[in-house]
Amino acid sequence: DPDADCANYGDTGIGVVSTIGCFPDGASPYGVEEMSGNVLEWTRSTGAKYPYPSPGASRQERESEDDNETRMLRSGGIGVDVQYARCAYRHDSYPYFPYYLVGFRVVVHPVPLASEPSGR
Repeated sequence: DPDADCANYGDTGIGVVSTIGCFPDGASPYGVEEMSGNVLEWTRSTGAKYPYPSPGASRQERESEDDNETRMLRSGGIGVDVQYARCAYRHDSYPYFPYYLVGFRVVVHPVPLASEPSGR
């Protein structure tokens, strides 16, 4: 059920973008926060319908770098109705269209460290 204590969307009444970590009760089971609400997040996917293609030529075409194609935005944002404040919400827009409620998520995957040489 929607809960204004779990994400920054219209029902919170905040009305501005919040810092990641302000809604710890809304974290996913994996500990990821702010997957819904706050800002719309850019994806590299063009504005096409599902299903998303498997790896290969079709996926490369779907993720083209043509600035004249729309890109998908996800997750709703501040000031939106609860029906749009969810990670599955999708909206397309052109990459050059300025909008202050749009951002992106940086995902970092830890790199395993090479083994230290013996004797150290």
